[in-house]
Amino acid sequence: MSQTTNSVDHHGVFMQVNGHGILIIGQPGIGKSSFALELLHQGQQLIADDIIEFTQINKQLIGSCPAMSQGLLHSRELGLISVTQLFGNDAFNQQHQLDFVVELKTSLENTASLSPIKNYEIDGLTFPLLQLSITSPASIYNRLVTWLTMKTSDGYDAETTLKHRQQQQMNSD
Repeated sequence: MSQTTNSVDHHGVFMQVNGHGILIIGQPGIGKSSFALELLHQGQQLIADDIIEFTQINKQLIGSCPAMSQGLLHSRELGLISVTQLFGNDAFNQQHQLDFVVELKTSLENTASLSPIKNYEIDGLTFPLLQLSITSPASIYNRLVTWLTMKTSDGYDAETTLKHRQQQQMNSD
């Protein structure tokens, strides 16, 4: 039997990227909708823009779009975009489970950790958080897809590999 709690609204853009529910957050005007537009051009799906309605079911958050704005994306530069008209019906999905959160930032604070682990909480549930600088010359899309691959690949842990190599080097000296 499923256990449902009340809905909680959250600001951002909710996308389905390579089968994963990605909530894009950041300050107003940072480029959330522009990034969503880039994701649509890469064949990904919009779930909701601006307001996402999350419903918790069995310790999972399911995000959907209010009926008024379904299939619509607002860009400060381009105005209101009908995602289904421009990209086809497959570019919009009614709902999806939230898996990861991406925060767009103008700059990132330095970290001593090789692989910083950050989390984001919504409605008492914690999700892996990726913070991306909008000023980096590398594509935000490519950085996101790389991170998703790292997060979803069994046994991938480059930091452990490096530490193991360092230990081997110290032992051989």
